[in-house]
Amino acid sequence: MGLKFSNFGKAIISSAPSGTTGLSFTIEAGKGVLFPSPGIGDYFYGIFKDASGNREIVKIEARTSDSLTIAQGGRGLDGTAPRTWAAGDYFVAGVTNIALQESLANPNLQALGGLETSADKMAYFTGPGTAALANLSSYIRSLLDDDNAATARETLGAAPASLIPPGTVMSFFQATAPTGWTQVTTHHNKALRVVGSAGGGSGGSVAFTSAFTSQAVSGWNSATTLTSAQIPAHTHSLSVYGTSGGGANPSGGGGGIITGMPITDAGTGGGGSHSHIFTGTAINLAVQYIDIIIASKD
Repeated sequence: MGLKFSNFGKAIISSAPSGTTGLSFTIEAGKGVLFPSPGIGDYFYGIFKDASGNREIVKIEARTSDSLTIAQGGRGLDGTAPRTWAAGDYFVAGVTNIALQESLANPNLQALGGLETSADKMAYFTGPGTAALANLSSYIRSLLDDDNAATARETLGAAPASLIPPGTVMSFFQATAPTGWTQVTTHHNKALRVVGSAGGGSGGSVAFTSAFTSQAVSGWNSATTLTSAQIPAHTHSLSVYGTSGGGANPSGGGGGIITGMPITDAGTGGGGSHSHIFTGTAINLAVQYIDIIIASKD
């Protein structure tokens, strides 16, 4: 924003500004492009002149195609006086004293102009209208003229932009794959296994959360037939009654002594097998975990 200039800005006036106070005029068709097109707050200086050598410097604040607008108070500047102009006179966007003075009065230009330059130095601003010099070595200049990041990394001797080759698969503790990566969805709800052989494989048949959960303990043992050695040692009491006497209680009779043969109660049990049901406290295998994703480098 501010003072503007142009090259070859010269045209014949089609309709002149009104008297010495008019602020608008037009130039010959198609010649407007030779003059600056001021934006908001911009302006340029121009010169009216005629065949007799009369001159008037004005300040132009707007141009639409071949129509130009002079700023308020912009007539008769830089030692000239407002004059009445006519169609056929000329309007020139020349370099004027007032334009040069304004340019040279710019505090930023003055700050730069006040620096004592020397080799391997660079000017920079330290604040509004103030400047200083900084060192600029030949090595830094060789970096500044690099056109792209790859060339700059080569100058710096730095690693390439992508340290991770495309197709590399890594794990990430985050919701989605980072920029430049694509999530691999082939594997889901699986554990990680460390191997001493080639990696990249997979296996198993039970999902992670199905295997690592609270598991009940119950079942049956196999049918078992007990042997004599497995039965605890025990005896059975027998009552032997005499063979003489009568009545309901033959024990009242006299008895004899039986020798030379074992006396048993004929035994009890059929020698069959049996089994036992067993139950226990559930084993809680619901280990804590975090969810990670795996992604492949694009």
